[in-house]
Amino acid sequence: MRDTTQPSARADSAAPSMAPPTGPPSDPTAIAALAQVAGRLTELLADAQGHSDAVAGELAAQVATFDTLRGEAQRMGEGARAVETATGAATEATRDARTRSRAAQDQFGQVMADVGALAREVDSLETCVDGLSHALDRVRRVAEDIASVAQMINLLALNAQVEAARAGPAGRGFMVVAQEVKAMSERTAAATDEIGSTLEHLRGSAQQIAATNAAVLRRTGQMQGQATSFAGVMTGIDSAIAEVDQQQSRIDDARQDTAAAIAQVERSIAWLDGSARKAQAGVDGVHRGFDGILATAQRLTADFARLGVETEDTPFIRAVQAAARRIEDAFESALAQGQIGIGDLFDTRYVPVPGSDPPQVTTRFTALTDRLLPPVQEPMLDLSPRVVFCAAVDRNGYLPTHNARFSHPQRPGHRDWNMAHSRNRRIFDDRVGLAAGRSTEPFCLQAYRRDMGNGAFVLMKDVSAPITLRGRHWGGLRLAYRSAD
Repeated sequence: MRDTTQPSARADSAAPSMAPPTGPPSDPTAIAALAQVAGRLTELLADAQGHSDAVAGELAAQVATFDTLRGEAQRMGEGARAVETATGAATEATRDARTRSRAAQDQFGQVMADVGALAREVDSLETCVDGLSHALDRVRRVAEDIASVAQMINLLALNAQVEAARAGPAGRGFMVVAQEVKAMSERTAAATDEIGSTLEHLRGSAQQIAATNAAVLRRTGQMQGQATSFAGVMTGIDSAIAEVDQQQSRIDDARQDTAAAIAQVERSIAWLDGSARKAQAGVDGVHRGFDGILATAQRLTADFARLGVETEDTPFIRAVQAAARRIEDAFESALAQGQIGIGDLFDTRYVPVPGSDPPQVTTRFTALTDRLLPPVQEPMLDLSPRVVFCAAVDRNGYLPTHNARFSHPQRPGHRDWNMAHSRNRRIFDDRVGLAAGRSTEPFCLQAYRRDMGNGAFVLMKDVSAPITLRGRHWGGLRLAYRSAD
């Protein structure tokens, strides 16, 4: 819960020791001039420290950005390597596909050659079937001639039997011959009938073979036509695969160029990151130096004030000390009247306010400070037009009750507005806030740059006085005002 409008640094290096010097001043005018110089030096150092804080913040942001960029570059490199792997696999797959395509073309060519040979065999078979049909026709004609001759022989045999019968006993031998001739003619007729039936069966089979052969010829013709189209498709596929292989080669070339560029980007980012980290380390050293110098300058300014030298800060110092005593009296009165217990007044269990942004917290003494602190803090705003705020904080920088102008209810979803107008119930654990809450010196005078937004800064001073109750340090009352310059 840090107040981002003030610089962050270690509080232990910012709380100046207020041990007063010994010996009276010998030249009040010179001492006053030195006090003014010390005060001005404090302001200049605070301003310089503010710039140092800003540079440190920018460098920290750059380092974070470089870390992000390095991560992104590494992911880009990993992506490039993944692309390399995928491209290699795709190239290998394309080449394998091309090999398979060519093998398929070769196999298809062999199949088509076999189909062509089959077509030629079928065509030859058609010629043979035609020859068989002609031969069967010739056999049929011969069989018909034989049948005709057998029929004539049968008629002659019948005539011979008739004549033999007329001849009587003398024609008995001739009758036997006539009978045998007739039987032979009958057997010949039967044989020719069987031959005719067989020939008809063979003719049907030949016609069926011819029809089948014609269908095979048509099918092989269609296969050859489809084969021609398929061959064209296979050629197109092979050409497409070859084009894909060429494009993948171009992709791989571009991938190699991209990988080289990414590697260069990674090296450049690494160099910039190293440079930024070195600069950040240097700024951190400068910041630590400013911490020490500013603490010394603030201690000098405070020492001059303790010597009784009147400076521009003296009225603010006296006013905040007097106001801190009034708060102590109000707390003591509340304790005496039983309005709160001493344990509750020193409560450090900060309970978050649900939904607050930036986070707000409450303690067991928050309600009491809301009643007791405004009558003391609000009049302090009229001390000078330079006064910005006056508010008490505990030892951890917790500010329970702010001035009315900074205590508006938060607006949900409006963080920037809340940061500026809802500053009560917040913990300001920055360098200045912690130093003000933890200092036990009669007063603590600090200087810092306040971020007003949109790149505008105001040089501020913060004077605080401790609040002590029954020997225990509760915190401090802060009075913040603009520098005179």
